Amino acid sequence: MKLKVVLLSEMLQPYRVPVFNALAERDDLEFHVLLLSIIEANREWDVPFSRCRFEYTVLPSRDIYIHSLDWGLHFNKGVTENLDRLNPDVIVGTGYSSPTLWIAQHWAKKHKRGYVLWSGSTEASSRLQNPLMKAMKRLFVRRCDAFLTYGSEATRTIANLGASPDRIVTGCNTVDIDDFARITEAARNSTDFPAWRQKFPQRIILFVGQMIERKGVADLLAAFRRVQTPDAGLILVGNGPLLEEYKNQTRDLKNVFWEGYVQSSEMGPYLAAADVLVMPSLIEVWGLVVNEAMAAGVPVIATTCSGSTRDLIEDGKNGYGFTAGDVNQLSGLLESVIKEPSDGRAWGRKLP
Repeated sequence: MKLKVVLLSEMLQPYRVPVFNALAERDDLEFHVLLLSIIEANREWDVPFSRCRFEYTVLPSRDIYIHSLDWGLHFNKGVTENLDRLNPDVIVGTGYSSPTLWIAQHWAKKHKRGYVLWSGSTEASSRLQNPLMKAMKRLFVRRCDAFLTYGSEATRTIANLGASPDRIVTGCNTVDIDDFARITEAARNSTDFPAWRQKFPQRIILFVGQMIERKGVADLLAAFRRVQTPDAGLILVGNGPLLEEYKNQTRDLKNVFWEGYVQSSEMGPYLAAADVLVMPSLIEVWGLVVNEAMAAGVPVIATTCSGSTRDLIEDGKNGYGFTAGDVNQLSGLLESVIKEPSDGRAWGRKLP
C-alpha cells in the first residue's frame, strides 16, 4: 500500500523539480504537489513545466509580496477542497508564513493525519523578531508531527522553537549538481569560450544574486574598490530594484561588469571563467549559489550567516567564510585571490 503524500510549495522553484521528480518515481509513494503560486514577484527564472514528471495542482491565489522583508504571502482558495480530494496520509509544508499553510495544518489535525514542516529558516535569516511572531512560530511547530530541515543551523532553530530532536531529520539544500558540473564543463570545452573569456580581465570575481540590500552587494563593491587592479574583474549576474543605484556607485571603477539576469542553464561560461564566487549576503537562509559554484569546481567566499557556509565551506579547503558586513575581512580575502590566484584554484581542487 502506497503512502499518500501531499506537499505544499509556495512556488515552483526550478531547483526543486529534480527532488519532486525523484519522489514521484518512488514505488512506495503516491505524491502530489499543491502549488501556492507559480512564481513570486522577486523571481525571474523560467518555470520548467516540461521537466515536471510529478502530479501538481496550482491553487487559485492572491499573492502579496512585501519588498521590505523580501517575503511572499499567499492567500489561496480551494485548499480544503483539494486536500479532501487527495486525502493524504501525510502533508508536507515548506514553511509557516502563509495562511494557506496554517489551513493545511488544521486539516491534518482535524483528520488525524501527519504534518511535516520542511524548513531552512534560521535565527539569522528571520526578518521579524517580535514576540508575537515568535509565539506564532512556536505554536505552528508545536502542532507539527515531524520536521525536515536543510542545514544544521535550521535544525537548531526548530529545536529552539520547541521541536523534539528525535522528530527532526537534517538534510541539505541543494541543486542538481550534476547539471551544473555538466554545463560548466561544456562551456570550458566550447570553441566559443576563449573569445568570450577575452572580454574580461585575467582574474574574475563572480557574484550571482538579486540586487537587493540583504544580498550584501554594496559590501562587495566597497571591498572590490579597495583591491581593484587592471588584472582583476568583478562580474555581477542578477537583477533587482537596486541595480541602477549600484551601477551608479561604480561609474568610476574599471572592470566591473553588469550582466543582468542569467537563467541557470546559461551560467556555464560564468562559472567556467570564475576564480572565485562571492556570496556577501547580510541575511541568507541557505544560499544555493554556493552549491552551484562547488558543483562547478569554483571556490567560494561567503558570509557565515548562511546555512550553506556553515555546512559546506571548510576554510582553506574549498573557500572561506567571513562575517556579514565586514568589508575589511572581505577585502583581504579578495586580495588573496587576486594576488595569489593559485590559492583560489587550490581551494577549488579540494572541493568535496
